[in-house]
Amino acid sequence: MDPDLPSAEPWKVISVIDSSRHPEHSNQHCVIVAFCQSTISWLLLSLTLLAVIGCNPSDSWQIIDARIESSEIADSDFQGILTLSFDRPMLLPAPSSSGLQFSHPDIVEGKYRIEEGERLNEWRIYLESGFSPLLTRGEGSNADLARLTVNLNQILPESEISQFKKKSSESIVINPSPVEPAQLIGARWVDTDGSSTVNQEDLLVLEWDKLVSTGVDIHQPGDTFLGPDDLIRLPVSGDRLGDQNFPARWIASNPSMQSSLILGASPMLTIDGVADPTRYKYEGSSSGVALTSTSILPSNELQTSRGAGVAAPYVVDLEGDCDPWSPVNLDSGVPPLEGSTLTPLAGGRFLLAGGRTLSPSGKSRVLGEAWILNPRGGHIGPIPMQHPRKGHTASILTGEDGITGTADDLVLLFGGWDGKQVRNDAEVFVQNSENSSFLPVAMSQPCTPRFEHSAHVIADENEIVLVGGRLEGELNGIIEVIILEDSISFEDGSIRAESYQAGELAYPRHQHASVLLADAEDPLLFIYGGYGGSLGAPYVKFTAEYCRVLSAPEAFRIRRGTRSLRRLRMSSDSDLPGPRRSLRMLPGIDSGLNESSALLVAGTRKPPTPDPFAPHQTSNCRTGFVLQLKDNGRGYLLLEWVPVGRLVQETLHPGIAPLPGGRVLIVGGRDNGGMDIKEASIFDPVTGLLERVCKSLDHEPWQNLLTQQASPTWGGAFILGVDTQSLRCQGILFEASR
Repeated sequence: MDPDLPSAEPWKVISVIDSSRHPEHSNQHCVIVAFCQSTISWLLLSLTLLAVIGCNPSDSWQIIDARIESSEIADSDFQGILTLSFDRPMLLPAPSSSGLQFSHPDIVEGKYRIEEGERLNEWRIYLESGFSPLLTRGEGSNADLARLTVNLNQILPESEISQFKKKSSESIVINPSPVEPAQLIGARWVDTDGSSTVNQEDLLVLEWDKLVSTGVDIHQPGDTFLGPDDLIRLPVSGDRLGDQNFPARWIASNPSMQSSLILGASPMLTIDGVADPTRYKYEGSSSGVALTSTSILPSNELQTSRGAGVAAPYVVDLEGDCDPWSPVNLDSGVPPLEGSTLTPLAGGRFLLAGGRTLSPSGKSRVLGEAWILNPRGGHIGPIPMQHPRKGHTASILTGEDGITGTADDLVLLFGGWDGKQVRNDAEVFVQNSENSSFLPVAMSQPCTPRFEHSAHVIADENEIVLVGGRLEGELNGIIEVIILEDSISFEDGSIRAESYQAGELAYPRHQHASVLLADAEDPLLFIYGGYGGSLGAPYVKFTAEYCRVLSAPEAFRIRRGTRSLRRLRMSSDSDLPGPRRSLRMLPGIDSGLNESSALLVAGTRKPPTPDPFAPHQTSNCRTGFVLQLKDNGRGYLLLEWVPVGRLVQETLHPGIAPLPGGRVLIVGGRDNGGMDIKEASIFDPVTGLLERVCKSLDHEPWQNLLTQQASPTWGGAFILGVDTQSLRCQGILFEASR
């Protein structure tokens, strides 16, 4: 052995070359194997094998798969895509529109376009027209009767044809791709009437990932029909699209990515992810919709453009374009208060008067101050009051022009707890462009002390009727009337008024509800509920031994001519709503169609604690009622209680305010554990039902809000509350769309 050569090494395979993996040799197929004993011998051997063995043209090529996928887009420029897979790379220098032969009895002339696929061994044939028999519909098609042959002479240029020994393929069966059902990808509620509540004639819009038609073969687009009644599942407990008598109706449409339903009678939908603990068995978020249908079989009422059904393996969130709440920037000097009054003034402003301050340390004081709040900005205050007050009443009286809602209106505050004792005096807020102030009221004779009472104004007479209330250790059963003088003089810095006792309650009470209806010359006073008793009238000791939660309706005609009351008799079923305290009543809820009516909502059957500053507690009184009162003129009052549905939660002392269209907003309050409530409901006199506001207050920046009061304003309501975490006063505007 030549000593200059490298030492001998064992033989080993050092290279395997497959020309089919190189596109530049795609017409040849050979394998080169090189063995090596040294570096030089490897080079010599590789060159020798390549020269001796060479690469010969392939004897055969074949199609290993032909699969057709139908187009789901009705207005696209092709009916589907046919994908051919070869057993080797098949380069296509340019697109072609010939070279394919289809064997199918119904395909006479079809237009197509051949292009390169995503991989080297794929061609994609875009079927432009004439191939409907091959397209899959529903679970099957006639595509299994079709075969395909490829002729390279009509597809490749002559320079490329020579590389192939075989110019035409064997025929191959065309395999149809399975048709997938349309998947539900979105759902949203459309507030068609702008009411901020889910009600009849609103829309539920389902969004699909494929084109879906509803009733095209049976109904004209735009027509409504009942459709599949078992298709939609609402996972949130209590939600529904309608009732059995008036269910939701589908709206027929051409193939579209959306399907719409018109909601039926008394629908309920949980919008924007309000959690429900019963949803544990469904995938997805805490509110939404799912479909029961997962079948490929088409339906005459709901199907894709390819004849498949629809499916939703997951729960889809139900969204809604609804947020009627907007924050009001309040001055940082306005303290968090409890037991204050909020009274609307002219120009969209509000008078916030008195109340007890809330502080982290638990120390508090009753204020003798007031503020003028303007939701548009520019608050005024503090304005000194004559005395501190909590649990007092505020009544709006007309000024010199005799018209309410003008700048000369007066606001009379009466009674309340001043931190040491219960007051029996009054003061009047006088609006002045230079210096608004409170003036004392000089009474002809003193009134009885009271707080947590109710007060009503007799229209056009500047008379205030005081009903019920609480002394420190007793309940007040006296009904009194305060009359401001016709000619109000401010010269001596006070306002004169006359007062008299009109009568007594059979059941002295506080935390009750009462309404005054001006349905005749002698106004009708109606009282319901509260906490009190019948022993010891006109005063009852405020103890559990003498008091209970009442129903005990009472009704009077106020005889202004004789300054007395006429008690009206009622039937035995006049107490249908049952015992409850801390309830709310609002008169004239049907927009003046019947003045002798009222809405009763909220309340609790649980007795209060003796401490006037103790946290509120509640029990179950969710059902609301509309009260219709009919006086037969002979001392007998007929009561008709009509249930109007239930509040979302048991509620104590919610804010309540009339809205445009005769509707009534009920918002906030406390629940049965004394915690603040974030829900809101609207009573709609058109449907006669309590309807949940689409979006609750359980989100930024109101997730810690304790709603204290609500008052009507232009186009909605102004809501005042306290942030229970930061203990800051917060304001909210509810914007009513109708």
